[in-house]
Amino acid sequence: MIAEDPDRNWDCCVNGWEAPPGSTARDFGAERFQPGALNKFEAFSDMCRGSAAGVGYRYVLMIDDDLRFKPGDVSRFFEHCERNDLFLSQPAIAWGSNSNHLINICNPVCTVRGVNFVEVMAPCFSREALDRLLPTFLLTRCTWGIDYAWSSLLDGLGRISIVDAVAMDHTKPMDRAEGPFYRKLRSMNVDPDEELAEVVRTHASWGEMQSLKGGHRYRWPLPQALNQHLVAWMEKHKIQQHLARGGTIAPQSPVSPGTPVTPAQAAKFADPTAASVPRAAGVTTLATLADGLVRRD
Repeated sequence: MIAEDPDRNWDCCVNGWEAPPGSTARDFGAERFQPGALNKFEAFSDMCRGSAAGVGYRYVLMIDDDLRFKPGDVSRFFEHCERNDLFLSQPAIAWGSNSNHLINICNPVCTVRGVNFVEVMAPCFSREALDRLLPTFLLTRCTWGIDYAWSSLLDGLGRISIVDAVAMDHTKPMDRAEGPFYRKLRSMNVDPDEELAEVVRTHASWGEMQSLKGGHRYRWPLPQALNQHLVAWMEKHKIQQHLARGGTIAPQSPVSPGTPVTPAQAAKFADPTAASVPRAAGVTTLATLADGLVRRD
């Protein structure tokens, strides 16, 4: 990613929770290296010692290791964040990739889409968002539910966005049975379902995952009403294109987390009478070696 973006506008911090002893930033070609910690949120909390005040970056993007960007897309993503003054955001999931939530799959009608949920896979925080949300980073060891807490705390504020203009490939479906991170959690007696349930119990309900009626930046200069209609229509039908391109999506109901959805099962997502898609329970992504990408000041 660094080699493919020679004029990048970001610094790279690599978090290695099982990196070889003595590893340094130079080993990864990165500006910073943060050893230890079980996950990237714990590592970032350690790095800034519990306060975002000294981070020194306008935006911080925390991505998992199994994400692939087109050359230069990370820089372009940060440009969208800054140009649109985004608070909490993430790149979209590309059609034909592996998705955990329908809401995060790219909607090509928008460059930026107002939503009520972004997931822990690749969240991007403005400096202001870090000040507000840093205490949530240690809510769970498995990271499940941290994103639910963001949606609860920001409910109704219109401050969550997906940058559809930059779509990333999620190269692996979640593997709760054999994934290294989940094996590590089992060895520590950490139960993701229990941790998620505790977050849900202690945070106010925020409804279902959905694109909002406003807060969008549209790709085409069409009349506002037409663009709004196109966004809603694509939200109901994009699953068909995603699956047709070989993509997978985890069940959008609290059953068998991590099991891919077949085209037949996904037919319900394309139902134009459906008001919205239920949010998934117990769905996250594999995180082994997390690359924390940060925006240069």
